Amino acid sequence: MKFLKQIASYFWDIPIEVTSSTQNPYLEVVWSMGKKMLNTKEANFSFGNGYKVFQYAISKISTKIENAERILILGFGCGSIQHILENEYHYSNQLFGVEYDNEIIKLYNTHFKQDFSLNPILVCDDAQRFIANSTNTFDVIFIDLFAELNNVPFVFDPDFIKHLIRISPEGTLVFNTIGRNNQDKSNISSLLITLSSHFKDVKKYSFQELNQIIVAK
Repeated sequence: MKFLKQIASYFWDIPIEVTSSTQNPYLEVVWSMGKKMLNTKEANFSFGNGYKVFQYAISKISTKIENAERILILGFGCGSIQHILENEYHYSNQLFGVEYDNEIIKLYNTHFKQDFSLNPILVCDDAQRFIANSTNTFDVIFIDLFAELNNVPFVFDPDFIKHLIRISPEGTLVFNTIGRNNQDKSNISSLLITLSSHFKDVKKYSFQELNQIIVAK
């Protein structure tokens, strides 16, 4: 049955579960193009285009992944980044994830967790609050924080950046942002300037025009 659904999903999406939460009024897990995906009403949250974004982003820091002892994912979703780390880079050390929507964590545990070997430490929390209170340090931090198709504003806040640097003093930061309008582009430019004052190597990569990946190491 699973195989037939995967085949059929190349022609149309096959629903697996539809639910909602306080943070996301509409959430669905579907078979699409042979893969399980998590969607909101307006955006794909896991295993769609964002997966390709991070395949590209992680290819820029492959050596950092090989040497990382502890990795943090802010905006864990249903495990897109975990899938890339495990299956394409054979990462097997400590993995932490922060997801602000507990319903998404439930969907991950129900529909995706069994496909992985790693057992990440998942925390249901606001990413801004989590890093402000964190006493751990991380070798690589992925920042993938959106409200539907919009950047979460605090991603560009100097205090947020300050705490990221504090918990990854010798590490690597990887941001996924969207440059849709002039305000987005201004925020991204300010972020690049802020990061350049703390990291030796800061680069911006465009992916399919809309996504702007920022890597600071």
